[in-house]
Amino acid sequence: MITITVIVYSQAMTAAPQRSSNAGEFTVDELAREVGTMTTTVRMYQAKRLLAPPSKRGRVAVYDRSHVDRLRLIADLQQRGHSLAGIADLLESHDRGAPMSELLGLRSWSEPEPLRLPVAELFQRLGGDQINPELIARAMAAGLVRLEASDAIMSDRRFLEIGEALMKLGVHPATVLDEWNVLATTMGTVADRFVDLFESQLLPTLEGTPLPEVAAVLDRLAELARDVTITALETALRVRAEHYLPR
Repeated sequence: MITITVIVYSQAMTAAPQRSSNAGEFTVDELAREVGTMTTTVRMYQAKRLLAPPSKRGRVAVYDRSHVDRLRLIADLQQRGHSLAGIADLLESHDRGAPMSELLGLRSWSEPEPLRLPVAELFQRLGGDQINPELIARAMAAGLVRLEASDAIMSDRRFLEIGEALMKLGVHPATVLDEWNVLATTMGTVADRFVDLFESQLLPTLEGTPLPEVAAVLDRLAELARDVTITALETALRVRAEHYLPR
């Protein structure tokens, strides 16, 4: 979710020149040109630990796209009025695992809630003999679960809870996975529409606005996007349910 907040926002607002790199690798001079800054600035950010050190190829320091993204984010945060000390605190917290949405005060972004449980318990909760290796492989391919030794780690406990509830209603596990894949694609399209809305209609009005205020706009947009999506779904379900309910 934070992709909208930082990556989309900083890329759209940063006017640094672009240069394609087939390998996606840069010397320090190339990196500085890519983001429109000076090599001394790049080295200063490294010294202040705002920028990860480069890899080495012989005696040559080699940077990659992650360094480009980091430098553009730093530049964007500076343009929004953040000091280097404040940026350092923000990035350090994010690098330690703190969600950027929390750091920027985005209340409407719900964070995943991973869940670890024994594989045997996962099988039992998901239908027992209805579960087979093929279904587990499909769930792993969808990013819903991964296996570590005798444990399963759900990427979000809500997937398990909702899937379990659907199966108790009588929905087959394979159908639950089918519906998840369809919904994930559909919701991706819905999310893209709101990103386009932000970029085309809101972002141009926010140039020069402090980042916390931009975060507040994004927070409100996320809240409205969620509400209108739920409202549209409820309306569609109600219309279709009338066919099965007595008048």
